[in-house]
Amino acid sequence: MDVWQLGRAASGVTYSKGRRYIVLAPEQKPLVQTRVDHRIIHAARLIECNNVELESVIEQTVGENPALERIESAPDDSQEEQYTVRRRAVERVSDWEPGETAEIDADPISNVADESLTLRESLHRDLRAQLREDQYYIADYLLDNLDDHGLLLGFDIERASFETGASPEEIEEVLTVLQSLDPPGVGARSFQECALLQLRDLRDQGEDNLLAEKIVERFFDRLADPPVRHIARELKVSTDEVRQALDYIRAALHPFPADNFHPPYGLGSSSLRERIRPDIIIHRSRNGFVVEVVRPRWILIVSPQWREQCKKMKEQPHEYAPEVVKQVQEYVEQAEQFLRNLETRHHTLQRIAREVAKYQSSFLETGLHTYLRPLTRTQIADKLGIHESTVSRATRNKWVQMPSGELIRFSDFFTPSLSIQDAITQVIHDEDLSHPFSDQQIADLIYQRYGIRASRRTVVKFRNRLNIPSSRERKRRR
Repeated sequence: MDVWQLGRAASGVTYSKGRRYIVLAPEQKPLVQTRVDHRIIHAARLIECNNVELESVIEQTVGENPALERIESAPDDSQEEQYTVRRRAVERVSDWEPGETAEIDADPISNVADESLTLRESLHRDLRAQLREDQYYIADYLLDNLDDHGLLLGFDIERASFETGASPEEIEEVLTVLQSLDPPGVGARSFQECALLQLRDLRDQGEDNLLAEKIVERFFDRLADPPVRHIARELKVSTDEVRQALDYIRAALHPFPADNFHPPYGLGSSSLRERIRPDIIIHRSRNGFVVEVVRPRWILIVSPQWREQCKKMKEQPHEYAPEVVKQVQEYVEQAEQFLRNLETRHHTLQRIAREVAKYQSSFLETGLHTYLRPLTRTQIADKLGIHESTVSRATRNKWVQMPSGELIRFSDFFTPSLSIQDAITQVIHDEDLSHPFSDQQIADLIYQRYGIRASRRTVVKFRNRLNIPSSRERKRRR
């Protein structure tokens, strides 16, 4: 079984138990390639960061871009217009009176255990948040079979079915959920599947490369020495496009997903207070709940000196060396884009958090998980008119401080809905026997009630599996 490989200068061959493995590694040489819009990718990655990670990104960016300045205190009136990122009034879930505030007395850090997550622990938590209780043992079985690289190489569904007592369909359902988690590619049963999972994850981020996906799907076994002309001819594209796609595969993919796992809060010997801080704070006011997205502790601006210098260069470009003009403009533009991305992150988190708080108000009021209503990320995405992957990234690895002061994961607000079988059964159970629902109506209702997307054909498949007759037959039998 070969690991995909494209970098000739860095290619290597190792042998283990008589097997030949070709190892993927990027070439150790400068590479200039056309990539999908980096602004979209960078904005998506900022949304995914929690506060601790975000501050690390800010420190790194400030260190790399002299046009970006970080200050510890608020600006005076003369500088205020320079600030792109400002602290805004807290938005509230319900109607409120201007100037109304709420006190935050509890220390959220005291409510969190001091521990760093391993890959298995992280996957275990995320799976428990998305699966039904009767599926937990299947998830544990899959996690126990992951190798050190986060893969399930050689995994056999039939053997897993025999060892767990679950049907192949049930195992496949849980495996699909596992493969949707981070890091991309985890739970893949082959290196080809790992590559495809990572490409699809990049597609969800807005970094589409359909040609790369086609190459991995059809020519994976030949990637060690790709026949560029043959691939181009078969896919009806130019050889340059094929080479760019191959470069993309080499640069963007990694055959061992576990290597890309970073414990979200395990930062070595740092204290817990440094490792975990709330990303969102929810507290009570007289008229409802207040939702606050916690800002970074610094205020960021584009340096007035660099902005002024850039302006002069634009007005009198002939007085400066072209490469200097280009460099200054790039620094200023990158600083401005970074600030816009930060504001986009804040606004997106604010919208999602407010909508979740509205929906789970009973849970916020009582703090009891039994009051959680079934809620999926798809429902929130549809409500706000954004992509589901945006909601997933915005809620991943983040902490919410409850009105009680307790600190919980943002993902805890999303509870597993009924399985599609249970949802179909419940909808049919509630129908008027004289006017039974059609399969399309059932599909519409299980989405409206439980946030489960299903086509009419899917409803028919599961209805037949449950031995439930068609609407016409149900009406005839009443």
